[in-house]
Amino acid sequence: MLMNLEEYYKDPVTESWTYVAMGMENLKDYDPGRYTQIKEIQALLLPEQNEVAAYIKENSARLGWDWPQIELYTGEFLQKFPLALRKEVVWDDPSFIFLYLLVKLTKPRVVIETGSNIGFSSTFIALAVKENNNDCKFYTIDPYLDYAWKDTSFYERSLLFKQRINPAKISGRCPPLAIVPDDLKEYILLKNGYSRDVLPGLLQEHKAIDIFFHDSDHSYQNKVWECSSVLPQIPHQGYILVHDINQNSAFSQMFGKNGGLAIKEHLGVFKKTDQNYIIDGNWSLPLNNSLLNDQEYESKEIDLKSSPKNIIIQLGGPCDLHCVFCPGRINGEEFSFDNFYRKLEGKISRYLAQAERIVFKSCGNLFNSAEVQRMIDWRANCIELSFPEVEKIYFTNGFDLTQKVLDFIVHPRGICFWRYSVKNTVNILLYASNSRMYKTLTRSDDFCLILKRVEDLVKFRKNRESLKINLMFYASTLNIEDLPEFVRLAANLGVDKVECSYNYIYVPGQKYLSCFFKQKMTNEILEKSGNLANQLKLEVSLPPKFGQLNYPDASCCRRGWDQLILSAKGEILTCDLGISCPENLQENCFMDGWNGPDYQDLRKNLCAGAGCFKYCFIANPACVNDFRAHVIQWGRKDSDIDILWGDNF
Repeated sequence: MLMNLEEYYKDPVTESWTYVAMGMENLKDYDPGRYTQIKEIQALLLPEQNEVAAYIKENSARLGWDWPQIELYTGEFLQKFPLALRKEVVWDDPSFIFLYLLVKLTKPRVVIETGSNIGFSSTFIALAVKENNNDCKFYTIDPYLDYAWKDTSFYERSLLFKQRINPAKISGRCPPLAIVPDDLKEYILLKNGYSRDVLPGLLQEHKAIDIFFHDSDHSYQNKVWECSSVLPQIPHQGYILVHDINQNSAFSQMFGKNGGLAIKEHLGVFKKTDQNYIIDGNWSLPLNNSLLNDQEYESKEIDLKSSPKNIIIQLGGPCDLHCVFCPGRINGEEFSFDNFYRKLEGKISRYLAQAERIVFKSCGNLFNSAEVQRMIDWRANCIELSFPEVEKIYFTNGFDLTQKVLDFIVHPRGICFWRYSVKNTVNILLYASNSRMYKTLTRSDDFCLILKRVEDLVKFRKNRESLKINLMFYASTLNIEDLPEFVRLAANLGVDKVECSYNYIYVPGQKYLSCFFKQKMTNEILEKSGNLANQLKLEVSLPPKFGQLNYPDASCCRRGWDQLILSAKGEILTCDLGISCPENLQENCFMDGWNGPDYQDLRKNLCAGAGCFKYCFIANPACVNDFRAHVIQWGRKDSDIDILWGDNF
């Protein structure tokens, strides 16, 4: 057996992954030359290992562990992994030593790990199980995705560290536990499959789970589901550990107020001291929440048990344009998604996980925001990783569609996407079919630049099922005649849809930009554009025509039931036409705002065909003939709109 394991200290995955199955003391006699080489490297690493040891001591004290015992176990660990416990490493995360120490300290009889991958953390757990020699059953669950390591960001990220991955050890496609030493594999019971399918059976088989380690799909919802499912069978003084807790707020929300500790911001450790403590894990999947929401809308419930199907995060972001129809610029700092999400993450994460879609609505350069850059770089608070089942819709003016952003949109990173089918949409605000008209509307000469970036996005996307690309057209008296050519351009580009809406009036000076003042021509252009789209087999969404004898029957607007908009300050907007509530999520919980007095009054008014329903041609198409429907309300009274109605030039 030892001869077969020589490769683990002669040719390791990385230098710190040097594994000496027989222990360093035995290696001295078995292979004195290699022993001397390892000891020389270890001497150079001693300051770094001492620093990590101090970190272990500090966190052991936080966990209430006996340091002399932990120090002894750390020494035993270094007998087998003499070049480990380093600060700057690729995979042997310094927090993984706590898995080994915990198993050594508690002597568990049942350990379950979800997400073994090719076996980094599994190796440390299995080593402790072997040394304990107490017939512990160590299960690891993995769907056997046949990892292509050279194609993943893990391999790319290794180039950022001092230690480079040994390509001879990890090449091509690797199955689960591929790097676990042979003498440790026999202590691991691999269960192929996803935790959703495998974990319930293991919980039926074992009444008590002494240690549970989550390291599978790190989406917010999956973390909550796994931990809430296991918690009732964790005995008193048992442990739940969660890796990569910095990707979302799930661990802090479940355990932060009940003794959960973060180890180096990567590993969360929770010790169960309250036998009655449970997590409300019966959170709706997006599909189930949507069905309940539909039922509550049909029965016109006012106080809802469902949460919004659509959560829109209204951002401004930096913008390079000066559009004639813009509502005006607002302080860019307030529109930092990074600041917004960090402040409100704990209050909105659960409801983002239950939503059908998350919309990032911005007229500016959305993908230049700090938080979206974190998504692109696969760092903290990544919406794409946290909520893989939820459709994401991004609005952008196109300036920020750089190659790096295109790669992110077309190839969202993360292990969770190997299971979930991604359904995302990018809405690009283009406004015109040519550079002359584009400059008239936006004061920008960059039409050709943006057009090239749209072409690249269409070219690089994998398929239309995973990514929809739409062009947005805001119809005004300046550009309505350009709409047919805009439709033709969209068809030539190969996008999926053109969404045309009327330009709204925000300030009196924009009054005569409204198509309300060119009704006959607008109707003719809409008819022509619709017919052209049919010929070109392009999906198009057009606003209602003016002065029609018959309009579709207006049903009660759904937006009061299925949609909630959050401003960058945490303010709640009931719809994107500017109707706001006094509730602010920085002061109240999510459901208090969703079912607050203003939302309940809105639903009552919508049921009665009153309130904003009277002036919204999206919900009530006949309203298109009322000038008030073309003016953004923002709390205005009819008398204010009468002023707008007058000639103000």
